Amino acid sequence: MIYWRQLSWTTTICCYRKGVLPNGNVAVKRIRNSHSINEALFYREVDSLLNIEHKNVVRFLGFCASTDQTAIQIEGSKQHIYAEVRERLLCFEYISNGSLQKYLTDELRGLEWNTRYKIIRGICEGLHHLHKEKQIYHMDLKPDNILLDNDMVPKITDFGLSRLDEKSKTMSEERHGSLGYCAPEYLHKGKMSFKSDMYSLGIIIIELVTGGKEIRSDNNNVLRRWRHRWKKTGKETPLAYQQVAKCLEIGLLCHEIEPTKRPYIWHMIHVIREIEGANGKLSNAYEHAFGQISPYSEDDMLGIEPLQLHFPFELNKQMSCTLKLTNGMDSYIAFNVENTSPLPYCTQPQKGILSPRSKCNVEITLQLQGKAPGYMHRSNELVVWSTDVNDCLAVEDITTNMFTNEVVNVVDDMNLDVVFYVSEPQETSEETSWTIQPLLLFGQITDDAVGGFLCMDAHQTEPLIITGHVFGYVQIWNSDTQQKVVASIKVSKKAVSTVKFIARKRWFVAASRDCFVHVYDYEKELETVMSFKVHDGVFAWCSLDVHPTQPYVLSGCDRQIKLWDWDQDWNCIQTFEEHSDNSNELKFNPEDTNIFASASDDCTVKVWSLDSPKSKYTLSGHSDWVHSVDFFKRDGQHYLISGSVDKTAKIWDLQKKECVHTLQNKSTVYSVFAHPSLPVLITGTRNGAVRVWSSTDFRLKTKLGDISPVCGFACLMGSERVAIAHCDGVSVMEIGDEKEQGGSEASNEYSISAIDY
Repeated sequence: MIYWRQLSWTTTICCYRKGVLPNGNVAVKRIRNSHSINEALFYREVDSLLNIEHKNVVRFLGFCASTDQTAIQIEGSKQHIYAEVRERLLCFEYISNGSLQKYLTDELRGLEWNTRYKIIRGICEGLHHLHKEKQIYHMDLKPDNILLDNDMVPKITDFGLSRLDEKSKTMSEERHGSLGYCAPEYLHKGKMSFKSDMYSLGIIIIELVTGGKEIRSDNNNVLRRWRHRWKKTGKETPLAYQQVAKCLEIGLLCHEIEPTKRPYIWHMIHVIREIEGANGKLSNAYEHAFGQISPYSEDDMLGIEPLQLHFPFELNKQMSCTLKLTNGMDSYIAFNVENTSPLPYCTQPQKGILSPRSKCNVEITLQLQGKAPGYMHRSNELVVWSTDVNDCLAVEDITTNMFTNEVVNVVDDMNLDVVFYVSEPQETSEETSWTIQPLLLFGQITDDAVGGFLCMDAHQTEPLIITGHVFGYVQIWNSDTQQKVVASIKVSKKAVSTVKFIARKRWFVAASRDCFVHVYDYEKELETVMSFKVHDGVFAWCSLDVHPTQPYVLSGCDRQIKLWDWDQDWNCIQTFEEHSDNSNELKFNPEDTNIFASASDDCTVKVWSLDSPKSKYTLSGHSDWVHSVDFFKRDGQHYLISGSVDKTAKIWDLQKKECVHTLQNKSTVYSVFAHPSLPVLITGTRNGAVRVWSSTDFRLKTKLGDISPVCGFACLMGSERVAIAHCDGVSVMEIGDEKEQGGSEASNEYSISAIDY
């Protein structure tokens, strides 16, 4: 199989599969629908494909179409209706290396610059052919739609949205295209032009140069990072500096909001061809249009090796890896290693100061794990922050604020990936035995003016818990000192229904029942950043979730779900409206952060992609309101758990898109939780019961609680403790390896073994 992709066509399923012919492999795009296929869209794509032949565009080999009838039984009746099943097959050359998306990395790792530049040029050549020679708008240009062959030659594919120039330049009905790459004039007004593709191209160029859609500071910082890589490998050339700088400038020019400010591809292609480097020099003819270049001459970044940490994985054993830091400059450098992962990494030393021309080893240890992580290759697990300091600064004076303020000194951040490898075969036949410690209540209502607890979140890199309350208050607790309230503030006159940390910004967001979202900075004292209305209603339950890596916050209020971008002044960049009743909990998939799920009072769970306002699919099976959802992995496959007023939690296989198990409870299931590192699922109910289930066989292991209604769960920083929010307090449950704790089934009543509830 090459890859799967669901198009935005109504109820139409589209996927790519690998086919085998006597003379080689082909890719077959299958479009199937049990009711209808949009013939106009289909033949538009065929028309586009039949007229294209270029080395940087995927070659179209042919198509076929068929229509069959199938009998569908009417629910609750023996009668049938007969529906047409239409199928269309498009045949393409098979491209072996997959899409560009999996090759996008930052400047310090991944593809070498010369390969990235050739990919940029190839994409531009292919788009030039479409625009100049064939007068075709692509309208869905993105890394997923650029395939790479064995020689890393890019080939543009997927013309489901393309248009010939002589057709209407406005699409007045539903929008297609992909969030993050779609030009604003098309996204908001449906206006299409060659300049729409140029906007998408600009983002792709910036991604190829930097690994991200935006340049976080300035072009010079990007050049610094490339220079740091080139110095280490000895591949530094003046031409490479020129190419990076020019590609950045072109990318930013294409990224202009106003279409008239973007270049046409036939103007830009000459610059791209020129900077390939005749005698290592650029033509002066293009200097005026795209600016001057001032490359740095010295490497002034902290040396960090390796950028990918390899841990020898063994069950129930600590794992360590050494990080080597090198200061090759004549100044002092302060560093801080931040854990951005839910896994419990311990860093020693976590922060320090390197004197000029010195080195330092940092030991990173992962605490014992009872099961293998869901993914053995994990990106952005830790971040190393560094900046120049004066020689009189002491280690204890290093604060996180030093690395968020770039007014005085340049601040560098370097993400570290983690790969787990199995050095010896692991014994998996014997099930690991876990213990559950009793619930310990540490957060209680101490002020009647604050009101009962409604929601909670836990910080993943600091010992902090944040809670939202009935009378509009938000409180921050220290989970180590427990009873101590670190901060408290009234954010609204209405109840706070959801509260979330945005750790990387030192913010929290709180949604109140008057349909407002409130953003606060908690770095020193609680300070208002922003408040804005997410729905036109006057009173509704509002839910939130924060994207793990992008500057996005999801809000769900009434039947409307919106995506907000804080880097764009908290503008709404996508709206999702398919639920027929109130939306409840929203949850991003931690393994595929472009995907999220929504629970609703319409008794369904919907799974969405950020790229489309239409849901990917709907999970139906609950008989009453669905309150909560969470994602988890089992045997390498993706699953989802949902909790409902019908007193059940259902397990959904996301490959089959069906319910595979039902967890029976005795009261409304308000909250569900999948532990990020243990094979454990937890449900919390209206009557206060907390049930712990195995995510391996879905058997009930133990039942705790009966304190008061459960309104949320969160995994505490660097441990296997789970915080549980009740209406009148917060409790903590600790899950541990029975062998490590010296317990046994006979001696510990909380041992994880099947019980009757």
